[in-house]
Amino acid sequence: MATIKDVARRAGVSVAAVSRALNNYPDIRPETKEKIMKVVDELRYYPKASARHLVTHRSNLIGIFYWSVDGAGLRQSFITHVLDSFKTTVGEFGYDILLFSNSQPPFDGYSLLERVKNRDVDGVLLFGIPKETTQGLIDAEIPIVGVDYVVPGRWVGTVTSDNRRAIYDLIRVLYDNGYRRIGFAHGPLAFPVAMERLQGYYSGMAAVGLVPDPRWIVDGAFNVEGGRLAASQILRSGGLPEILICSSDFTAIGALQVLQGAGVSIPDDIGIIGFDDVDGASYVYPQLTTISQKKTEIGRRAGEIMVSLIDRKNSLTPMHYVLPTELVVRQSTRPLSVRI
Repeated sequence: MATIKDVARRAGVSVAAVSRALNNYPDIRPETKEKIMKVVDELRYYPKASARHLVTHRSNLIGIFYWSVDGAGLRQSFITHVLDSFKTTVGEFGYDILLFSNSQPPFDGYSLLERVKNRDVDGVLLFGIPKETTQGLIDAEIPIVGVDYVVPGRWVGTVTSDNRRAIYDLIRVLYDNGYRRIGFAHGPLAFPVAMERLQGYYSGMAAVGLVPDPRWIVDGAFNVEGGRLAASQILRSGGLPEILICSSDFTAIGALQVLQGAGVSIPDDIGIIGFDDVDGASYVYPQLTTISQKKTEIGRRAGEIMVSLIDRKNSLTPMHYVLPTELVVRQSTRPLSVRI
């Protein structure tokens, strides 16, 4: 592996000159810098990250931290699609990503801030983390971008789908298509995204003059098992809604399994709608009607915000992007006419 001395020797310059060229110092002649960079390419020389960090005060690493409430982790296609787009975007600016594991030895008992400082990352991407977990990062003014989580403070940004509006508009669509008995399986309400979707349900029902039946407002837990429990609770309620909106596709899939197992016809006896449009939504039978999030755009926007924050191009005005969603109608509901 080539060293900085090898580069200097072949280019016929001093080690200090190579260092100045690599760090883009202005006090070096353009033709000398061009010759040095040509040798760098020929020898495939890459400065060690530790040495580069001493000069630039950056690690060129971005930390990723997510709280998997459904147990799927990176197997959940929403996270993988967002991360892939994020990785591509920040990679164009020379950044690598570092996935933080769950708190286990030697980092059990350490705060997220302590772990971030230990790994010396330049910024942190967060997926749906409660505020108390991130307050130390906010106070330390470490660049943060939240996905589906509005982060308060300076040097922060957020990219989220318009969760409340998505459910609100869905209620209007269902009402216009003749549905009146509408149930809702929400996610863990400690998570802002779950609360926003539940608020969209209540406000949407009020807007069309419908009164929610408390028997059909159940906890779906954002996972398959939660969907199974939610459907079992509804089956014991003494009646069925005409349609059940679920706060996640995993919840919807679990509910679908239990209802079909009980002999309930979908969508004839009850329709089911999910949220996210994960890969498996079109693989189950009947294929799942769902609200699709713009996963690739979420990742791209998050990456652009992160690079901007690390470069300290924004501090006083948090960058907050709310992206629209799209209703994808499949077989788990009757055909729906959607007014534009």
